[in-house]
Amino acid sequence: MFLRELKMVNIPEDVEVSDLPFTHARVKRMVRNEAEDGQYVRSEVYYGLNLLLGEIAEEIIKKMMNTESAYVEKYDLDRASRKYEKVENIIKEKERVSRKLDALASDIEHLSREVQQADH
Repeated sequence: MFLRELKMVNIPEDVEVSDLPFTHARVKRMVRNEAEDGQYVRSEVYYGLNLLLGEIAEEIIKKMMNTESAYVEKYDLDRASRKYEKVENIIKEKERVSRKLDALASDIEHLSREVQQADH
């Protein structure tokens, strides 16, 4: 199955809570706060999210520390995290375009019905 082959987050078999970059309880609490009643989350999701957040933090930190200045400023954080902001903007734009296409499809259906009625 294709989805099984797609692994963005590598979760080692022997990962321990002490190996995680962030406190396990905090990540777990954040996920549980968003879960609906009757919705269950497997433990590998908590571990995977924690590891993914750690990888993102490492990437941002490396970019942020790549500065000529003696002081790391808020600007450096903004510059380093711009990639993730761009992703959010792309998702918003995709949603906007999707709504526009839905509206156009509705208009086309309406016009098609009018043309068919006019032919009869």
